[in-house]
Amino acid sequence: MKHIEQLKDCFIGIDVSKLTLDISIVTHEQFLGHLQVENSKRGFKKMQTWLISTGVFNYHNALFCMEHTGIYTRQLVEYLMLQDAKIWLESPLHLKKSMGMTRGKNDKVDSFRIARYAMTNSDKAKLVTLSNKTIQLIKDLMTSRNRIKKSLQSIKISIKEMVSIDKATGKELLKLNKPALTGLTKSKEATEKRILALINSDEELKSIFDLATSVGGVGNVLATELMVYTHGFTRMTDVKKLACYCGVAPFSHTSGTSIKGRTGTSNFANMSLKSTLHLAALSSIQYVPELKKYFERKVSEGKSKMSVINAVRNKLLNRILAVVKRGTPYVENYSKNNLEIS
Repeated sequence: MKHIEQLKDCFIGIDVSKLTLDISIVTHEQFLGHLQVENSKRGFKKMQTWLISTGVFNYHNALFCMEHTGIYTRQLVEYLMLQDAKIWLESPLHLKKSMGMTRGKNDKVDSFRIARYAMTNSDKAKLVTLSNKTIQLIKDLMTSRNRIKKSLQSIKISIKEMVSIDKATGKELLKLNKPALTGLTKSKEATEKRILALINSDEELKSIFDLATSVGGVGNVLATELMVYTHGFTRMTDVKKLACYCGVAPFSHTSGTSIKGRTGTSNFANMSLKSTLHLAALSSIQYVPELKKYFERKVSEGKSKMSVINAVRNKLLNRILAVVKRGTPYVENYSKNNLEIS
């Protein structure tokens, strides 16, 4: 991802849904129109013809802006990248918060608001590049793995609850669901093996993965998720920004002399990554001697267990970023002057 170099002449806001695209084009002087097309290659070509017909558009002077809606934007982004277009994928939450109080909502209005947002904030735009194909595939496999894991947990929990209430029925359900549990477990294991194989096939990703997992308490899942969401640690390389993204950065809640709330973390975060990081922290305070001692010492000093666990989560992020930046594996008690925070 790279920053845009200068202001552009026209701005295209696209509201993306599964079946359709709503497109609005604006310049600094006026709103030039709206078009709805199907979310397909045929629709993309129709969009291009319409944009050219406005008389002010070309791919060199235009900035496309849209919400990051996962797989629904994938084909459109690939098509625009082939045209050497400048594309800004923005967080839906960030777009919503940045627009302030609004009245009314429909796809046409949303596309216009996105176009205006792009025009007003073009100096802050970050342009996408073609993502590393391996990272994209790993991300898709991680999503599949998480779905399989949730299915396994759902079946196991329902059977466990039934056993606690009606043992005979619970045993029957366990017998009937055993093939499904076995199949899901095998699928999960196969997916994890495929992910590791992809990482090992890419020299750069393997190097980063080995560095991340050299940190005590950091397992394969956390290292992989961090690589995916930071695009191989090329984004969010500032530990404070990454901590905010993971939902573990502490924020105070005070106002004047009367409001003095407890310091806490924000819910505006990647909850999947936050959950994985939390599990890594719990594992660390049990099996990593240094962090176990740290946890016990802080709790004995009167700190709440949750605040100490959150501090451990932040320590893990600090250490992962430190070893990736310096390019050498984690060494216990490494000098703080060399980026490591203990």
